[in-house]
Amino acid sequence: MEDSEIAKRDHQRNKSEIVNLVKEMFGLDKWGNEEYKKKLEELVIKDDELIKDVIKKIKLEKGLE
Repeated sequence: MEDSEIAKRDHQRNKSEIVNLVKEMFGLDKWGNEEYKKKLEELVIKDDELIKDVIKKIKLEKGLE
């Protein structure tokens, strides 16, 4: 598996974690709860980093960087 494929997979997993956390927050009526808010912020920051990693690896594989 190429590096870009691994990075894309990691990004997909993280997106699933975000969706599951949001569902849990709504299901437990925890929207706005500081603990959940912190977890969500961490996942969103991680997702931003994963997206940058995916772009970088795709560019490297295509010889654009």
